[in-house]
Amino acid sequence: MHMQKMRLLEWVILLLFQTFAMAQGPSSFKKHNPKIDPNLNPFANSNINPDSNSAINPTFNWNINPLHSNESNPARNININPMTNLSLNPQSNEILNPVFMKSLSPNYPTWSGLYLFNKDNELSGYISPATQNVMICFNNQGEWNGYFVRANNSMYNFFNVPGVWTGMFLCADNASGYNLFDKVGKWTGMHIK
Repeated sequence: MHMQKMRLLEWVILLLFQTFAMAQGPSSFKKHNPKIDPNLNPFANSNINPDSNSAINPTFNWNINPLHSNESNPARNININPMTNLSLNPQSNEILNPVFMKSLSPNYPTWSGLYLFNKDNELSGYISPATQNVMICFNNQGEWNGYFVRANNSMYNFFNVPGVWTGMFLCADNASGYNLFDKVGKWTGMHIK
């Protein structure tokens, strides 16, 4: 009888925790949702669309292209490479590691962060700013799948969980977020708000 009461209590606590987390999520999400606010939608707002704005497109602006800028390329700049600068590596720095710092996880009840959207403006993941130089990335199930390391004032390189540069990178959209580019510098259509 005592065991059944304990399980019921655990179930009630879990249900309350999930309700609390869901209650906080939607209001925060609305402020970031490009389907609700066309100013956040790069397919409706040409100022934040790299296909329309060459200043935020690394194909035309080599200052934000790690393929053409030694300063922003982690293979050439050890200061922005988490394999050589361990202060930027969540595997070596517990403050950046969501396994230790639970508040970085989008599953945490009071989580606050950014949202990753695909080219159809559907939620694809979550971004948690850990420090001014590192943002932790999660898929849309809330599983840690990598992190972004600041390369300069307007871009971040994307590393997988073990710390290997994927070649992908974020460039600021000069307004409300970032656009994600593949390893050849082509916009993926994905964007962060």
